[in-house]
Amino acid sequence: MGAVTTEQQKLVLNSFAMVLQNNLVTAEAVSWNEMDGEMDDRNGLQVLEQVTPRYNVTRTENGVKDLSAGTDGTVFGSELFEITGTFNANMGWGDFVKIKSIGEARQSKALLGAATSMAEKIDAYVMQKAVLASADWTGTPNNAVGNWVDAVAGYTRLKENGVGDDELSYILNYFDLQQLGDQVVKLPGPDQFSTATFRKGFSGELNGIRTMFTNQLPNLLTGTRTATAEATVDGGAQNVNYADVAKAGTVNGRRLTQNLLLADAGVKTYKAGEVFTIPGVFAYDNRKQALVSPARLQQFTVVADATAVGGAVTLVIFPAIIVPGSGAGDNININIAHATVSAIPANDAVLTFIGAPATNLSPRVVIQKQSIVVNTVPLILPASDTSMRRKLSKIPLTVRMWQHSDFHTGEHGVRFDVALNVNVRDRFRIARINGG
Repeated sequence: MGAVTTEQQKLVLNSFAMVLQNNLVTAEAVSWNEMDGEMDDRNGLQVLEQVTPRYNVTRTENGVKDLSAGTDGTVFGSELFEITGTFNANMGWGDFVKIKSIGEARQSKALLGAATSMAEKIDAYVMQKAVLASADWTGTPNNAVGNWVDAVAGYTRLKENGVGDDELSYILNYFDLQQLGDQVVKLPGPDQFSTATFRKGFSGELNGIRTMFTNQLPNLLTGTRTATAEATVDGGAQNVNYADVAKAGTVNGRRLTQNLLLADAGVKTYKAGEVFTIPGVFAYDNRKQALVSPARLQQFTVVADATAVGGAVTLVIFPAIIVPGSGAGDNININIAHATVSAIPANDAVLTFIGAPATNLSPRVVIQKQSIVVNTVPLILPASDTSMRRKLSKIPLTVRMWQHSDFHTGEHGVRFDVALNVNVRDRFRIARINGG
């Protein structure tokens, strides 16, 4: 087998990085951040990110507000992020050494397959974490997003949550692409847009928002719980102060989560990502300090898998139940500024879940880039063998290529590795969508 030159190593790694980057749908849809330092098999990194507080702003006639009783309290929230995981692709030595020019690198089926497969796996991992983080879900699960209204329902939900218009993306699947294209072609009075869609397919934007298509959106397999008439709120006063949930106790989007104690007959399961409502608990707009209009029940998502045993179960849920004007002292105004719902759930209130038990659901998503951060870190260069690293040009992700030969067996191989973790920054900036 021929020798491998340094230039050959560089062009192979550069080509791998280029193909990986060009096939990552999530490269533009979420935030990417490379941490300082290097990751090896022993360390792994954590970082704490501060969240800006909100304040209860009031209007006073004929003068200024009397602050003799003191100023409002300030609570800074925080999220805890981590990097512990890696992705790997590898190939045999023969596939590697025959690549001796940039043209051969671009044509190499092995190199293309390895880089594309890694991109698909990373996209699937990012989408799994991002889509199922959201508590908001519009439309009927599994229905295709086939028209403008279906898509804009998710955008409307983000606006109700106070999300801006910057850096939004729709991420749909290819069946939606088919349905949307058909919708455009059927528009009366064919114009250049509908004719182009017929010839080339649907592409571009919906409602002025970049629209992408992928097969890597997640499925959600619901738990064995029934959709209604089983899980009930077990006990009153299950609300919290914002100050108590503003800081994440654990990694990956645990800010603004709380435990909700339920009564449940039998042994039933609840899966992370499931969405439910509670009667009488309406979505609340803490900017105008009123119910979201038109009024709708607040949706909650299950943050961690749980099993009901002995007639009870505790769910970790998002958002936390923060009621305006609740609490005492500083917490009163702080809770007004950060309220999420209109009222405390009543004891014995019956939860209603989206989807039948043990059923696969396929949500699509509209997402703001800042909602998710993919934290990356360069992997350490090994002391043995031959290795090098290359950072992608559009996102801060570093690929390490490592060539290895086994003296005892004579086996040769090449591996490509990246280190990254998806971390949830703000669940309110993501909405799952389906068709009506």
